[in-house]
Amino acid sequence: MRVLSPAAQLPTPGPVLNVTNLLASGDEIRNETALTSTSARHLSSMVPTSKIPTVMLDTDLVTGTMAARLCISFLGHVMFLKNQVPFPIVQLARMPGSDNTSRAAKKRHELLNSFDTLTSHLYTTFIALSTALALRGTPEKSKFATSKDVNPKQGVSRAFFAVVLGPTVGAAKSRVMVGIDGLETKIWGLREDVPQVSFVTPRQQHDEDSEGDKDESPDGTGESGSDSADSDEESASEQDSDEEDNVYESGSEGSGTGSCAVSPPPSRSPSPALSSGSSPLTSPPTAPPPPCKLPFHRVEEEDTLRAAERLLSRTLASACAEDDGQGMASEMAPTQIHVLLRAPRRFVHPSWTPRQNLCASLDSYIAEFLEGSGETQNSGAESLTKRKKPTKVEGVWIKTNGNGAEPKDLGDELAEEDELIWWSWDGKLAGFADW
Repeated sequence: MRVLSPAAQLPTPGPVLNVTNLLASGDEIRNETALTSTSARHLSSMVPTSKIPTVMLDTDLVTGTMAARLCISFLGHVMFLKNQVPFPIVQLARMPGSDNTSRAAKKRHELLNSFDTLTSHLYTTFIALSTALALRGTPEKSKFATSKDVNPKQGVSRAFFAVVLGPTVGAAKSRVMVGIDGLETKIWGLREDVPQVSFVTPRQQHDEDSEGDKDESPDGTGESGSDSADSDEESASEQDSDEEDNVYESGSEGSGTGSCAVSPPPSRSPSPALSSGSSPLTSPPTAPPPPCKLPFHRVEEEDTLRAAERLLSRTLASACAEDDGQGMASEMAPTQIHVLLRAPRRFVHPSWTPRQNLCASLDSYIAEFLEGSGETQNSGAESLTKRKKPTKVEGVWIKTNGNGAEPKDLGDELAEEDELIWWSWDGKLAGFADW
């Protein structure tokens, strides 16, 4: 009979749990959780919350052409959302009018004509704005052609485009802003990578020719060469005159007799005699040349512009869906539509007029626009003052994949031509509701 020892009957002891270690680890977990939640709240307070819809473009910068297309598209959306036109601008332009003499038809034609004019002006407007922004901090305009301080390289900057609805800009019923962060700035009209060539004036050329004649005159080659050239010219002119006389005499003799008359030039259309008999030898019809194909970069640029316009439309549609569908839309009575642009004083365009008296009110609106979008006042050495009584801020931000515009160092004192002011378009846009 097998006898078990007392040690064999006892169960094997399991791992011993240290209650002190468990309590310590629990405290550490609670402390880490509290620290994580605190840091999360701290980070959430640091991240700015934007009340302004943002359009993120898949580009490094916004060209002048893209800025013009986006601004004119934005204006069309705003006019429809603010009840200034009964239909979208694109659809309104395609709809045929039944009675072109009615009052509503005249308003429609005036609006469409002004809209087309503004569309054509905006392309050159942003070219002039790009140049003016690139020249900030450079010498006076009279020294641009000879100054070495002008940097022809590209850069980016911020631009603001405003649409004000109301009888006047001062008595506005609604203000809508477009902020472009990353607008391409460069000096248009400068040629890059041009080698330095020496220009010879006509006076210098004349002096060089006279010196060459003096060098050839002692040998007699210069005078003999000139005499031979003169004799050749005289003989050639005499031969030409003799040929002209012979041709004239033969023509006059042939005009007297019908058999020797000079035959007229062949006509392009076949004569009746030839068409009735055997057909003459005719060249086969040539195929029309193939249509010219646009360069690939032009097609790619057009695709990029259309994609940016569609993205802007979707962003505005999403913004209008807020607040029960009244995010940016409002039932306003038809009124005047004013188009404004923020540009330096050196900005030059025949269709834009400086409006110094509007700077205080519109700059304060920009300050509220920047605060509502969570952006900083990144416009150089100047600061913007907000209104004492805040108003409803409406607009859209257009950004790129780049780092955005950085403040430009304009020195201790801001030059007068570098000061940013507001400019208004000279055209007239007026909404209408009759149809």
